[in-house]
Amino acid sequence: MSILYLDIETNGLDPFTCDLVTLQIMKANGKARICKDPKELGSLKNILENNLIVGHNIKFDSKFLKYRYGITLYNVYDTYIAEIALSGGLLAGRKGASLKDVTAKYCGVSLDKEEQCGFKKDVALTQEQEDYAVNDLKYLAEIMKQQQAKIKLLNLESVIETEMKAIPAVVWLELSGMHIDTEKAEKIRLELEAQKATAQAELYKAFASGTQLSLDGTVAVGAINLNSTQQLVKALNKLGIPVKSTGESEISKYNHPVLETLKTYKGAEKLLNTFVNKIPGYISPVSHRIHSNFNQYGAKSGRFTSSNPNLQQQPSKFTEWRTIYTAEPGNKIVTADYSQIELRILGQVAGEDEYINAYKSGMDLHKLTASKVFKVPPEEVQKSQRSIAKTVNFGIAYGMGSGGLQRKLQAAGIETTEDEAAQIIKGYYRSYPMVTKYLQDASNEGIKNLEIRNIAGRLMKFNVPADEKEKGSIGRESKNLPIQSLCADMLKTAIAGIFRELEPLGVKFINTIHDEIVLECEESMADFVAEILKGEMEKAGKKYLTDMPCVSEVTISDAWEK
Repeated sequence: MSILYLDIETNGLDPFTCDLVTLQIMKANGKARICKDPKELGSLKNILENNLIVGHNIKFDSKFLKYRYGITLYNVYDTYIAEIALSGGLLAGRKGASLKDVTAKYCGVSLDKEEQCGFKKDVALTQEQEDYAVNDLKYLAEIMKQQQAKIKLLNLESVIETEMKAIPAVVWLELSGMHIDTEKAEKIRLELEAQKATAQAELYKAFASGTQLSLDGTVAVGAINLNSTQQLVKALNKLGIPVKSTGESEISKYNHPVLETLKTYKGAEKLLNTFVNKIPGYISPVSHRIHSNFNQYGAKSGRFTSSNPNLQQQPSKFTEWRTIYTAEPGNKIVTADYSQIELRILGQVAGEDEYINAYKSGMDLHKLTASKVFKVPPEEVQKSQRSIAKTVNFGIAYGMGSGGLQRKLQAAGIETTEDEAAQIIKGYYRSYPMVTKYLQDASNEGIKNLEIRNIAGRLMKFNVPADEKEKGSIGRESKNLPIQSLCADMLKTAIAGIFRELEPLGVKFINTIHDEIVLECEESMADFVAEILKGEMEKAGKKYLTDMPCVSEVTISDAWEK
């Protein structure tokens, strides 16, 4: 397999509506070729699909080649992703890993990017543009060489392999997009608008400001601004409600009908402004689907992030909203997520026999924890005790303290004092000594070395703390990052396998959220796709969960369900 260095210039960022203006390739000997306004690239298809293609942010190039020319880059090395991995995730979601940045870092050359926006379709290249196109290629070999030396020095070979194998799957993900039921979305919008208007009128009446709504629904001059925290706090105080802010945690302390109405108003307002009113603008005029941008190294842990729109942070409590994400007629959505994956990982890396035995035997870990903390037989554990144990189980690896536990329980409707919360946490630590030791060791390691790794070898670094608060934050992050990041490694390994099995069959990869993979396929294929999806996820998990079962739970439906 030969190495080829690749870059493209386009007249826009969207492969569905924009054109590839130039494609430039360079061989290892430095010989370059520029293709201007290619109508087809059949002569290059075999070469590009069967050699190692090196580029910077190669996902972008891959999307245009796949959508416009039917060329899939199967074997890639991305100097952008590699640089983020080498930074220990410090450059994830930040500036500092652009081609200009890495060229300056590894080659001591400052690239001139002024020509970047000057490439136009059916317009001949100037000499300056030709030089620019070749410049974007000629430093890639040296960048790759120096990166790979650092990768070897830091023992990141397996992490880089995981990342590079995942890139074709990410291209598949972004080109697939999600289908939207626009009629259902509009129905939800109208319902929320009505809910907001009703709540707004009730609030003005409750505040007795003499404000009335006009016939067109606008507010008369002099009315209280319901989106002003300062004005709302004053109005609520006049009603005898001594709130200091209008945040959910603050207003939840008091029981008053007007606060419930305020929650309704604020909830409808947020849903409308953050999700409902924006979503139509993201629908592609070509595919009629939503194509989010997925950054596969968007967080220090190696987790994905999503934007335009953020499909990883859709409203969870407003369950009706997810029903707008539907399969196209004749299709089904197949969703799979890892069962309690972070708890399983914690048990594995800590070597905690109680966790391992519970998962091996199929016992409910939350009930086991409740039994230990509250000192009652498992069969006598009450529902409220299990709920508390569940909160502790999931929160403990995030460094949750007694105050955090108390707030979490209060939000769930469970009244607990901070002292009681502290005793519950102590009971947990006594029950699981290996987990306790692991978390303390991880915290100390992160603070001492300003870096930590997971068992897959992924490196996560920290900046030098400016004060004790930042130092404490590093300690808390160090407990959870090895767990979150290992889940990311599992998921990326899984999507690479799923890509090989299912992408050639026309299956669409439509979303991913931390431990969840969402596919869309023809209804007749749904059971087969579900089997492959479950198998690949569990296979990826078993690579690291060697002492306990890894379980992926699959659902088949007409809409995206959680």
